[in-house]
Amino acid sequence: MITKLKLMMMVCFAIIVFASCSEDEPAKMLWEVTATPAESVKAAFDPSFYHQIQITSDGEGGEVTLKCTNYKSLNLVGATKNENGEYFDADCKFTAKITDSGVVKIILDKMPDGFKEAKTILQIDGTEGKDTNTTTVDITRKP
Repeated sequence: MITKLKLMMMVCFAIIVFASCSEDEPAKMLWEVTATPAESVKAAFDPSFYHQIQITSDGEGGEVTLKCTNYKSLNLVGATKNENGEYFDADCKFTAKITDSGVVKIILDKMPDGFKEAKTILQIDGTEGKDTNTTTVDITRKP
């Protein structure tokens, strides 16, 4: 009877120990976001949003700089590459490139007269040591 009780206790203890041993999740990517000119371009970072970075611009365009503070190796995904090695989107009329370690620059070009609202998603993958994570950028152009 005592050996069965000891065996049951050891099994319960082993289940608790193995259940609590899990890999730590990698840290979310954290961003400093700047947008110019302020009257034409709005940009915000909120890690609780599905698309963590939101950029909204009128037809005049502007520039957004995204600086990741905790992942230095970045890769852009989800856009087409042009001959200059920049990623671009023809509908939202922007180019994006990695300009420095942990820094992405997005140039929003002037939209044609009478354009309709356009929206796209740019994905940024980050690597720091053994950790990898992803941020999505929602880019919207509104007349």
